[in-house]
Amino acid sequence: MNILWFILGTILGSFYLVVATRLPKGEDVVKSRSKCDSCGKVLKWYNLIPLVSFIVQGGKCSYCKKSISIDHFFVELFTGLLFLLASFCFPIGYEFFVSLIVISLMIIIFISDFKYMVILDSPLVVSAILVVILKLIYLGFHNCLFSIISAFSMFVLMMLIERIGTTVLKKESLGGGDIKFSFIIGLILGFKLGIVTLVLSTFLALPYAVASVKVMKSHEFPYGPFLAGALFIVFFHMNKFNLLLNFLFKF
Repeated sequence: MNILWFILGTILGSFYLVVATRLPKGEDVVKSRSKCDSCGKVLKWYNLIPLVSFIVQGGKCSYCKKSISIDHFFVELFTGLLFLLASFCFPIGYEFFVSLIVISLMIIIFISDFKYMVILDSPLVVSAILVVILKLIYLGFHNCLFSIISAFSMFVLMMLIERIGTTVLKKESLGGGDIKFSFIIGLILGFKLGIVTLVLSTFLALPYAVASVKVMKSHEFPYGPFLAGALFIVFFHMNKFNLLLNFLFKF
């Protein structure tokens, strides 16, 4: 059964790459057919089998023989492995399905924010709807309502952080996508673990931010991938972080 989740992950990983690279450019992800980036030839179904097509074709287009970006292979493989990891970490149920949403968001945000400096609205909206539905099914109305309140609290907190940062730095300190993403973090984790996620993401982003300033001479960098990575870490170790919070707040 676990291998089926790996296969599903590779299929969805291929789709997530399409979403993360087409939507920022205003391209359609549903109606338009996949094409070779070099020759523009519309690809057949057997050219699009995750992992297999890339290996069989030797990493080249079967028509023009130009190299295909290795991104396709690694995104499909990485998503499949993370789905497989989730199937080992959680039994089928609320946590398992939400873990797949967390992984999916992380993959899309990593690609779109690093490549285009944008966090797309549509994956956030779809994720929020799915999480609410899962909470209603598995955890009930009251838990869902509390989670929505936590989500709005995280959203307001991030807006305040952005306002303060912009005032102090005299320029935009956080992107709108980061603020919207905080709503999802609060919805999934609640307010306390949401704060933990913000703190952790700051530490994760710090080395990249320093390198961005020192090496690339840029004061702008994508924060979304670090938020997504922190969400992934906290969600997959939620019990440990809750124990840590309980220990800290005893004193």
